[in-house]
Amino acid sequence: MTIIIFIRHGQSTSNVSKILSHDINTYPLTEEGITQAKDAGKELMKLKVEKIYTSPVLRAYQTALIIGETLGIFPIVDQRLRERSLGELNNTTFDPNDHWKLKVFKKQMEIKGLESWEDMTKRMKSFLESVINKDNNVIAAVSHSDPIRAIVTYILDMDDISGWGVRIPNASLTILRCENNIDSCKVLSIGSPLLTPQILSKLNINIKAF
Repeated sequence: MTIIIFIRHGQSTSNVSKILSHDINTYPLTEEGITQAKDAGKELMKLKVEKIYTSPVLRAYQTALIIGETLGIFPIVDQRLRERSLGELNNTTFDPNDHWKLKVFKKQMEIKGLESWEDMTKRMKSFLESVINKDNNVIAAVSHSDPIRAIVTYILDMDDISGWGVRIPNASLTILRCENNIDSCKVLSIGSPLLTPQILSKLNINIKAF
């Protein structure tokens, strides 16, 4: 059995400026984002996390480094956890109150270079399949809102629009419990700020908290 904890990166300068970006080396964490990452690391100390994987994008990598420093683990970069490739939308601004994602969905065939939901789901499935094993272990993976939504909605048998209300806040914890393969995965939490006693009781894995 494997517990996979997906963590969205902490607040970044792109979040504050309302900029869409898949760039690797721009838009670092804000001071608030650094604090959020530290808090996430403290929560993960409740479990014996064995490995941390991370998107190569700066805001995610910084988050993983901060969490890893707390846990004494150096993060492993995995390209499959990267931000959604945005094509022509890259480095453009958006209004979060303007239902911009719905507009993108309706017009996505017209947006050059935009990674499809299906392709993003495929790479996230590939990552998940690669870390599931029969041993009782806990894996952390730092990624981005859309990739985490993609794997959650896949497991819940939803598409992008059906899972419209799935929200992944900065530095939140989305937890899956998988037995032997991806078809056995169950969603235990979505976008949680804490590892509550209720969540911990559902892990059903033979480990001791630190």
